[in-house]
Amino acid sequence: MAKMRRDGTNIPNIGEGRRGLEGYLLYLLRQASTAAQQAVDRTLADLGLSLAQYSALTMINSYTDLSSADLARLSMLTPQSAHEVVQRLDTRGLVSKTLSRENKRIHRLQLTDDGRSLLTEARERSERVEMVLREEAASINEAELRKWLVAVAGRLELEGRH
Repeated sequence: MAKMRRDGTNIPNIGEGRRGLEGYLLYLLRQASTAAQQAVDRTLADLGLSLAQYSALTMINSYTDLSSADLARLSMLTPQSAHEVVQRLDTRGLVSKTLSRENKRIHRLQLTDDGRSLLTEARERSERVEMVLREEAASINEAELRKWLVAVAGRLELEGRH
């Protein structure tokens, strides 16, 4: 149901007007991303995890001995945000930090047993959102969609470096 503005006109629902097929691609991509993020946040709320924290746990589990800077790059966070996420996870006992052998100012991150358990639970819950994404992509070639998303991200990141 469309929301009513003060002047009596309606704000279009997702799928209507510029929020639909007539919309700008950048807006539609952000709209889908925001909807997915909010869905994951709702799914993980009672676990005390945000999407950023869930992503961090996933990356720390996937790549051994990450630093906070590595995590920031992998999770698409600013270094400051990555540091805050790591602090919250560390306070909860979900990650441990060890000093790097090469540089004593860098801490390497690992999941604790509690972190692995929580990640398993979070992954099971977030699978519902993944399922919706796959179902909505069923009428198109999911592999091609994935290639497009990766190509766009890679190209725009590369152009941002120049």
